[in-house]
Amino acid sequence: MPPELVLVVPVYNEEDAIVPVLTEWREELARAVGDGRFAILVVDDGSTDATPARLAALGWPELRVHRHSNRGHGQSCLAGYIEAARTGAPFIFQIDSDGQCDPAGFAGVWERRRNAPAIYGRRRTRDDGLARRLISKVLRASLKVTRRTRLNDTNVPFRLYDAALAAATARRIPPDFNLANIAMALLLEPAGFEEVPIHFRDRTGGHPTVRLWGFVPKALRLHRDLFRLGH
Repeated sequence: MPPELVLVVPVYNEEDAIVPVLTEWREELARAVGDGRFAILVVDDGSTDATPARLAALGWPELRVHRHSNRGHGQSCLAGYIEAARTGAPFIFQIDSDGQCDPAGFAGVWERRRNAPAIYGRRRTRDDGLARRLISKVLRASLKVTRRTRLNDTNVPFRLYDAALAAATARRIPPDFNLANIAMALLLEPAGFEEVPIHFRDRTGGHPTVRLWGFVPKALRLHRDLFRLGH
């Protein structure tokens, strides 16, 4: 029997955080989805630290690791959606591996899984600092103006998808598209979505890949990529 849900977790050099993050999410999924009814797919984006060893030592029957050379966070998410859909699971849920995604918000998303093909957390309270909140606000405003989106948090790493639709959409996104999870959200928006308020914690390990001074070039590239995608 395929699992009911596959948790997709992209990871890059999170040796300190990865085991605590997976452990707390494994406990929440066992409670909310049911023992034996979920799988955990970690997409290792070419980690060079002890992350692969930490994963290998877990030995959980529901844990699967897909490893590829470094492609970036967004492309790792896309690879995860495609691999997860191959299990036959009807649902995919994606989080990040740095401890910011609080499992306490999962039940509110999971109970809405039949309402729309995409259910997103919306970060209403955050512990990750002013700079990160500012980046999210500027990104939201720019996409609402330029792309007419109704989504409020297009890059949130707290998203539940219809598995087959997510995999088909992931295949539409070019391999050089940088912020690919934003493209996923925008391409799936016409199919319908819901947003659920969540709390977003501070990181427990690693370092953010996008800092305030590096946001502008990434934002400009995002809009160029979206134009090329035809969105």
